[in-house]
Amino acid sequence: MRLFDPVDVPQLTDLLAAREIDAAWSALREEWGEAAPVGLGPDARAWLVSGYQTLATLARGSGMVTTDTGAWNGEPSGPLPTSLRPSFEAGESRRVETASGPVHARLRAPLDEVLEAVDAAEVGRITRTVCQEVADRLVPGEQADLMRDYVVPVAHLAFGSVLGLDPRTGRQVLEIADDLAAGRGDDTVVDELSFLLGGQVMGRDASGGLTPIGLLAQHSAYEGTAEAVTGMLSLVTSASLGLQAWLGQALLLALSDEGFLRRLAGGRLGTDEALDEVLWNASPVTVLVPRFALKEGHLFGDDSYVERGDAVLLAVGAAASDPRVRGDAWDGLGNRAHLAWGAGAHRCPAPRQARLIVRTAVETLLRQVEPALASGADEIRWVPDLRFRRPVSLPVTFRATGPEPWPSSE
Repeated sequence: MRLFDPVDVPQLTDLLAAREIDAAWSALREEWGEAAPVGLGPDARAWLVSGYQTLATLARGSGMVTTDTGAWNGEPSGPLPTSLRPSFEAGESRRVETASGPVHARLRAPLDEVLEAVDAAEVGRITRTVCQEVADRLVPGEQADLMRDYVVPVAHLAFGSVLGLDPRTGRQVLEIADDLAAGRGDDTVVDELSFLLGGQVMGRDASGGLTPIGLLAQHSAYEGTAEAVTGMLSLVTSASLGLQAWLGQALLLALSDEGFLRRLAGGRLGTDEALDEVLWNASPVTVLVPRFALKEGHLFGDDSYVERGDAVLLAVGAAASDPRVRGDAWDGLGNRAHLAWGAGAHRCPAPRQARLIVRTAVETLLRQVEPALASGADEIRWVPDLRFRRPVSLPVTFRATGPEPWPSSE
């Protein structure tokens, strides 16, 4: 079977909006095997891979696929859906997530070096302060939307502060990043971001050294201001949406699964183990950055034939539902082989910082208030995003719990 052989195929946007995503993965795998043809838009398709071993092989860089969007053989007869467009359009500026080979290595080096230098204790301190300030605005007895009123501001303020951005600029930069990821805006925002960041990059930290955003902006690997700004944008986009997705999924699971919350609150399940459980059972990452086939052949097995340039989507969110991974003897406690961070050269650059922020945000909220979903978990709608699965909203009511101790992983 070639990509365009079937007349009717599932639409990717429908899959992304599915309320029961695991059931959708299982149905897709049952009908098509571990590589399913899915529709992207008018006359545009992709292979969606859900088999764990194939996912791991392709993500680690097998030489069979590339992230370079210029390799795509697709010629849609009309515009792609807004939620998919940013991931398939090359754009004018080279981006680390779509670059390959030596160019990718050059663009990735600044991110790794700067994030490695960020002090974990400082991340924790900043995040605790931000989470407490945001949680203090929640009014006991009233209804709130945890995504709007807690998750998004925490993601924006915490990561922006970690980079050394002042709260106002950090919020603006991350809002622009979110808009671009949702298909709103275009490459002209590079000029806007250059202006916003102009007064930030020379800022000094408490020891008198340049802030992380300053170090990133002045990294010698970048060839010009536009490339540096694009690098910052790539980092903050993935960080913002990834944090929102992981924190949103963790809070939804805590509010909809009494057993999970009871184990967590009772200290029988540490926060880190709980967050790992979320990465397996409610993956915040649906699909990694799209890949494109570098060669033709039976890349996924005998049932499908891939042509050079075919789009390949690595559905890491489906990894946990692969029956070959989750058998009767499955014990996922502490297992971090979930592939949510990707693998190989294109792995997530900030899993350590993300874990610190999400862990602190979960503990702070549940220590200060006792939230309860104001709607059924099956009524939660999902943002139609290709890469990150996060709720549109989390309507809750809550009451103050007082200064009761909450098990902390610190």
